[in-house]
Amino acid sequence: MSIFDQLMAQVPNLDLAAIGARVGLTPEQVAAASRDLLPRIADPAVDNQAATAEVAAGHGVAQSQLQELIPNLVQQAGAAGASGGALQSVLAGLGGGGAAGSQGSILGGITGAIDRDGDGNPVNDILGMLGGNRTS
Repeated sequence: MSIFDQLMAQVPNLDLAAIGARVGLTPEQVAAASRDLLPRIADPAVDNQAATAEVAAGHGVAQSQLQELIPNLVQQAGAAGASGGALQSVLAGLGGGGAAGSQGSILGGITGAIDRDGDGNPVNDILGMLGGNRTS
């Protein structure tokens, strides 16, 4: 089972249409690109920006769309109650996993570790990790 499928099993009400609408992709494109991109991101040895570019080219979508997809996917999964498992693997690959996840809420610890600029919004930091523009 892919990381994306694990995440979908953990959060069956994940709204791929809403995520897709935010980034200009269909729900099918969100699912297909996520299935390819999430395992790469979960591997800390992989260059996330290069992986994002490769997956975008392979799916015929803009890299910027995938750079926006992952933060939206992570944010919605976290808001729907996902913690640990597939979500933790993805966040760890983005540089926020590890010991932080063991303190209190796993997602809260990981979010705190990823929010590198301390503004309370980890989404812009995730975009930076994927090579996108960082906005506050």
